[in-house]
Amino acid sequence: AAAAAAAAAAAESTTAMRKDNNIYNQTATPDETPILIKNKLAEFELALDDVGDKEKRCYLMAKEKGPDECNDAHKLIFLRCEVFEVDRAVARFVKYWEARVAVFGEDKAFLPLAVDGALKDDMESIEVDYLQVANKTDPDGRAILLFDFNKEGEDLSSESLLRVVWYQAHVALTQESCQKRGVVLYVRCVDRFTDWRPSLSKKIAAAARGILPIRLAGIHFMQPPSYITLILAVVRPVMGKKLRNRLYHHSGSVDDLLKSLSKFGLGDMDMLPTMFGGELTSCL
Repeated sequence: AAAAAAAAAAAESTTAMRKDNNIYNQTATPDETPILIKNKLAEFELALDDVGDKEKRCYLMAKEKGPDECNDAHKLIFLRCEVFEVDRAVARFVKYWEARVAVFGEDKAFLPLAVDGALKDDMESIEVDYLQVANKTDPDGRAILLFDFNKEGEDLSSESLLRVVWYQAHVALTQESCQKRGVVLYVRCVDRFTDWRPSLSKKIAAAARGILPIRLAGIHFMQPPSYITLILAVVRPVMGKKLRNRLYHHSGSVDDLLKSLSKFGLGDMDMLPTMFGGELTSCL
């Protein structure tokens, strides 16, 4: 009876939250029209033309070697990420291509970010489920990502795991609602502090902050260990103020977790990952 009452309360809170779907205080996205998109893409091209060839060297390589990877549809994702602020979108776009070449190398950076493309040598890292995309979105269309830092104890290179982060981010971005509304992240921390890879966490945080074209709405640390403060002390400085204010902790029983998550529209069993006692699974 107590469990049923807790679930009912969580569901009621979730329903209330859906009436105010800006719980993460995100900047509102504009109503997209064909004219808006056409005009903003034109502005994007003009701003990109103003960037020096040396600064946008990696983009120019992409334009030559993998034009389908940097077409208008790809540029639109960056515009949506920055809520159609063109200068910010172009700056992120240029940084993105510089980072993509650094992460994948010139031999793979311009291939599609797919298992039969740039990720063809990273299947083992993909299959350990370090980062997964959930099989459904949150109530407002945000993609849900499941991050299991416990897998850093596996015998896999940090370079390969970072490529998996890029890959799964792009899987999430195949959903238009994700491009517009962003993502929410569930995080399972390492069971053993010695398994944690601080340098990898810094690179992931840096990519999330100003490189990958993803609007990171919230990061939910589930059942965080006592040493979470040590981890955050390393990661917070790289995150920037906006991301630092979007970190949330949830602990306790399944009922406690549902109650805590309900204010974010995640208070149902099908919104709680199976690794934490719920029913939410990966789409892979």
